[in-house]
Amino acid sequence: MKSWQLLGYLGLLPFAGFLYLSVVLKDSSMLAQQAFIAYSAIIVSFIAGTLWRKAEDNARLTQQVISNLLSLIAFTTLLVPRDLALIVLSFSFTFLFLYEKKLAMTEQVNDFDVTYMRMRFWLTFIVLSLHTSAYYLWFIYIATQ
Repeated sequence: MKSWQLLGYLGLLPFAGFLYLSVVLKDSSMLAQQAFIAYSAIIVSFIAGTLWRKAEDNARLTQQVISNLLSLIAFTTLLVPRDLALIVLSFSFTFLFLYEKKLAMTEQVNDFDVTYMRMRFWLTFIVLSLHTSAYYLWFIYIATQ
């Protein structure tokens, strides 16, 4: 496994850790939930930042605008109710994956692109699963208790 792949998968640990802590820490549950959302917003901004390129053509300008918009959307999720934040962040991760996949298909495809997009699929799938679990545990399961 390459170092960039290892780092990608290690980036899942804070998601899983904060979700776990949000369930087991009764007194600090809200803090763990806020940490989960904050980390998620940071990761959306980080991935959006990878869209940034220094080229001056219009295609790159579109990527830069999308990158900035997604970073601002991610920041906004820190200011809205947690249930809405989880939904917006989930859509942001989904959009980023689909947009990156579109870019990979239109640009030169090589072994790195295929391996990277495979990893991005699994990372996105796991992150979306953790966000869905968080929504269920924080807003549905707890309401039935």
